[in-house]
Amino acid sequence: MVKQFLSIALLVVLSTGCGQESKIKNHVSSESLANAYGDGKYVIRNLTFPLSDSSLAYQTPLPGIGPIAGGILKFVGDVFAANTNMGKLQLSYTQPIPELPTELQSVRLRRFFFYMKPQEQGRRFRDWFTNYFMGRGNVTFDFLEKLAVRFQTVSLENPETYVPTLTTKDYDRREMRELMEVFSGSFQGTVVDTEKAKNVTLLRYGRSDRNKDTVLKDFGQIYIIETKLAQRTKHFFLDHPKLKGFFRRILMLDESLLIELQKDPVIEEAFKTIMGEIAKELEDLQVTFIDACTPDSCLELRVPDVNLVPIARKGNAIKLDAVIHAGKVPESFKLKGFVEFEVKVATPRGV
Repeated sequence: MVKQFLSIALLVVLSTGCGQESKIKNHVSSESLANAYGDGKYVIRNLTFPLSDSSLAYQTPLPGIGPIAGGILKFVGDVFAANTNMGKLQLSYTQPIPELPTELQSVRLRRFFFYMKPQEQGRRFRDWFTNYFMGRGNVTFDFLEKLAVRFQTVSLENPETYVPTLTTKDYDRREMRELMEVFSGSFQGTVVDTEKAKNVTLLRYGRSDRNKDTVLKDFGQIYIIETKLAQRTKHFFLDHPKLKGFFRRILMLDESLLIELQKDPVIEEAFKTIMGEIAKELEDLQVTFIDACTPDSCLELRVPDVNLVPIARKGNAIKLDAVIHAGKVPESFKLKGFVEFEVKVATPRGV
């Protein structure tokens, strides 16, 4: 059991988090995992998954995390995919989960980021770099009026044969009354005791309270770069000597990269300058589009700082409910983004 768990913990430690590189240094072997990768008592790792591929979350090496993370990713992606018409909808999704290992102490949602590609416009620019900034600001998330997502646990009679299915229907105020109450209170300051609570609201967005429900300004500048050579382009950025220490993350999203810079105005200005200097290399890497994230094209939703594990242990399946009120989706609508979880794992004594 100890060897099995140690191998799992190591896989979590070594996980690249879909773009975040980790390396074990020689001296780590003489330290405990909890000291090297945590707070001295627990191994703590952040795992990041693209919304475009929820299967990565299901494949995570730690038992129990996959169904929780993968279920949330798939559900939220389906919520937006289902919203192709105007109106008010309610959606529900149930995903069986295995018995969670006792070593799993905590799973917390840390980031929820959405990006919508602007429509391209044929405009002339003064140089190569700005030429690739197409259509900024002409497509927005203004079509979205309200969004709320709730996480809870249920008990299924036959979880091993249950087939997860997304159900969508017209909004029923009576059925969704409890979830809609989140819009009448303070989501930002809500404290939830998940040892006692039966559910928790994961996401809330109200257009009228946009500044309270979004936190994009709390992080560094994000760019979306389209290229058919995403893997090569990613390593080009990571290996470039002038860009060392610039990046918080680089994720591959289909035929594009999401690049998040460290939150530092000096780094942000230097990055723009260097991008102009490496124009020829980026052309050779078949870069065809660069978009700087703005509040119009991006949503970074506020998330509650709560441990989902105590709720998840109360049943054999997670259930996600959502309400979405929206107008007509822009014709260019193609959602991309990522979700980040913090995972805390207890290690065997001495490991």
